[in-house]
Amino acid sequence: MKKFGAERIFIEKQSGATITHRPVFQEALDFVRDQDIFIVEAIDRLGRNYDEIIASVNYLKKKNVQLIITSLPIMAEAIGNPLLDKFIKDLIIQILAMIAEQERTESKRRQAQGIKIAKANGVYKGRPKLYSANAKDPQRRLVYKNIVEDLKKGVAIAKIAKDYNVTRQTVYRIKKDSMVNDK
Repeated sequence: MKKFGAERIFIEKQSGATITHRPVFQEALDFVRDQDIFIVEAIDRLGRNYDEIIASVNYLKKKNVQLIITSLPIMAEAIGNPLLDKFIKDLIIQILAMIAEQERTESKRRQAQGIKIAKANGVYKGRPKLYSANAKDPQRRLVYKNIVEDLKKGVAIAKIAKDYNVTRQTVYRIKKDSMVNDK
């Protein structure tokens, strides 16, 4: 990025979030000023889907900021005719934004397919439950056992949730799990 003359480099460790949940990206957008150059290594860094990418590009345009995508050298070069430059770059961005969204959708589809196969083979179990009879954390095992006892006593779900600082949904899940185990 330094070779492009970057004044400040923003390095984002957050991934898999929408642009509104990426504080470093938001900070970079807020930092740019009129006539600045905004450099990213790939178009998918501008958003998670087509709409987010186009919104980011339009935001940069409104601020009169030039966008350079290092993986696309053509985006850094001018053709000569400013109107033609704008048209071609806008077209390229829209096509690439659509492709980025399709790649993400396809990746999620393949992931779901892999999880389904792994579950069928008994390999994939999902995230372990925080509160269960065999939870790794002994404190959470104790909370689970106390919740089960309160449920058997007929204590209200909302009161249990409040007493143990867990969500009502967690209490309902524990109730469902413990009833299955009691049979």
